[in-house]
Amino acid sequence: STTTTTTGCKALSSIPFSADIPLLFYFIFFYIGNYGYSVTNKLALAQAGGKLGFPLTIATLQLAIGSLYAIFLWLAPEARTPPRITPSDLVKMIPVAVCTVGSHAASVFGYAFGSVSFVQVVKAAEPVFSALLSQFVYGQPISKAKWMCLPVIIFGVVLASVSEVNFSMVALASACVSNLIAAMRGNETKRLLQTEGLKDRIGGAGNQFAITALLGVLAILPLAFWKEGARWNELASMVQGNAEFTKYLLLSAFSYYGYNELRTVTLKKTSAVTGSVANTLKRVIVIVGVAFALGEPLGLYKLMGTMLAVGGVMLYSLVE
Repeated sequence: STTTTTTGCKALSSIPFSADIPLLFYFIFFYIGNYGYSVTNKLALAQAGGKLGFPLTIATLQLAIGSLYAIFLWLAPEARTPPRITPSDLVKMIPVAVCTVGSHAASVFGYAFGSVSFVQVVKAAEPVFSALLSQFVYGQPISKAKWMCLPVIIFGVVLASVSEVNFSMVALASACVSNLIAAMRGNETKRLLQTEGLKDRIGGAGNQFAITALLGVLAILPLAFWKEGARWNELASMVQGNAEFTKYLLLSAFSYYGYNELRTVTLKKTSAVTGSVANTLKRVIVIVGVAFALGEPLGLYKLMGTMLAVGGVMLYSLVE
């Protein structure tokens, strides 16, 4: 029997098994960070007055606070190696930075006007915008199989929209704009990373998002000042006198920055299909989890629309 046991152990040891434990934790904290951001962002917006508050300024502060964390890591001894990019590299990164902050600001605007679960359902339709841009703007045709998935996604979003209790056209439009700009960001990022030696000069996924965030703050700050700057004294008083708002603002900023940095890392460590499937699963977790956490209604048609939209995205990710 000893021989049999030994043989069995050898057989088991010969089975190839490898698990990237750090990557697993990246995904776990990516999901937790995204869920935490979705909840705390909505609460911060509500504390600041919702759609009548400071959505653009809050979006700017979320990026700025995260950027300060990145700068701290560069300055702290042996925390993170600073990038070695050139002025020419910075200029080439501007389109990605503008797309990043534009997509973020549009989604925050959507959250200020509508429910988180509704905005997330609409944002699940990003492949529709990505397909249209790839086909007609960037000259990268997609397959017929992928085109056939798009009506499923669109119908799911429409079904969820017509059954939304607190439907807002502004929230719908903002989420669509966010999708369009996010799709542009994906294509611009691919183009950027083709620059010879840029990856080495940036020095990692964390630095890549940090630089993008810093440039994004510089891009959106004038717009935030133009739209809401006249009332920044109210916001300053709110920060001093409303501890709940300050708490949710800081939590949303750190969770937003953290989950996006983890997202950048996971995208570099996985295939495009794995990343798309993981992102689809994230939307399901956020839509259902946030609805329960914030008491947002999830009626039958909204659930059906969500399942169709998310299922269509999954098929789009898997088919060639």
